[in-house]
Amino acid sequence: MIYSVNFIDMTLKLDPLAVVKYLTETNWNQYAIKRNDIKIFQYDENNIFEQVTIPLDVNLRDYKNTMYDAICKIAILENKSVEQLMLYLLNPNTDILKIRLEKDDVEQGNIMLDNAINLFNNAKKILAATALDIINPQKTHYGRMDDSVKKFLSQCRFGQTEIGSYVVSVVCPFAELTETGQHRQLSIFSDEERCANSLTRKVTNKLMTNIATVKKKIDDNDFDSLVNYENTISSNFYEALNGLNLQSENTTIEFTAEWSPTVKKNRCEFNKITITNDYYNPIQNIISKIKECDSKRTEIVGKIRHLDASPTIDKRDSGIIKVVYVGDDDKIKTVTAKLSKEDYKNAVIAHNHGKSVKLIGDIQTKNKSFMENVNFSIV
Repeated sequence: MIYSVNFIDMTLKLDPLAVVKYLTETNWNQYAIKRNDIKIFQYDENNIFEQVTIPLDVNLRDYKNTMYDAICKIAILENKSVEQLMLYLLNPNTDILKIRLEKDDVEQGNIMLDNAINLFNNAKKILAATALDIINPQKTHYGRMDDSVKKFLSQCRFGQTEIGSYVVSVVCPFAELTETGQHRQLSIFSDEERCANSLTRKVTNKLMTNIATVKKKIDDNDFDSLVNYENTISSNFYEALNGLNLQSENTTIEFTAEWSPTVKKNRCEFNKITITNDYYNPIQNIISKIKECDSKRTEIVGKIRHLDASPTIDKRDSGIIKVVYVGDDDKIKTVTAKLSKEDYKNAVIAHNHGKSVKLIGDIQTKNKSFMENVNFSIV
């Protein structure tokens, strides 16, 4: 640890029920006893036998030492450090992403201020871009961030940095989007299926999959397929990836996913991926190509004149808007566009407040009043 931490005292911050759930779902078996203030678990697989006692009552005289002893035994059995196991148990029902920066001027536990700012800011941006690519896939995301993504980010936390070059841990609690687009936190007692299909797991899964895909495609010199990749990776994602100090020579960025041990479904097959400074220029090339494609699209700024969508919010997965704008010939024109559920919700807000909106998309040649593949933003 970078700072001195008393792990024995930290056991007071653990939820004993979270520890019990962790053991129950990671191949430990509960041993029946008559006492109600402790639980005993045994591990007996592959010629390995271990037994731990989990105190349930924090008022027990030996609570801290007993819990710490259990954590140490579990960590050794799972080939983890006490620090790693405590990080998860202090943040149960989460996926944890770790971003390790290795470069010449990064010492053990020390980093230049600008590098640290870039690392933290772009760690947040890469999460945001991934969530946006899931909720509202676009080649480039413009304007105001979706409320659901803001809420998702507000629940994520940075864990304590670790020694070993410079490691940032991003703790991502499981949360889901309801049918009405509301953000709902999941508890440690939510079933595995809900957690596996939650927005959080989709984000952590896609983030790791994206990086693995980008690395492989660049290695194969297959840039065009990334520009038009069917499982959209936005230019925002690439910019955040390069923003993790990748531009400096002799730099390595390592991404590690510590999947929630109790949620085994819907995990990316990659747990650890490393990219180096060699990928910086190819990624910049991809960003340029995506933005070049965007520059050939039509951009319109105007006011919403008409809104049309299902009157039942639960069934509303998209919406139609008509926007009035001034064309290049100084004549008033109207364009119709189909928006995603999230963009339509923002369009309603813009209309209610009389705000201008920006549409970037492809105008059909046969019907010049209809725009496809729209990027929507409030001006």
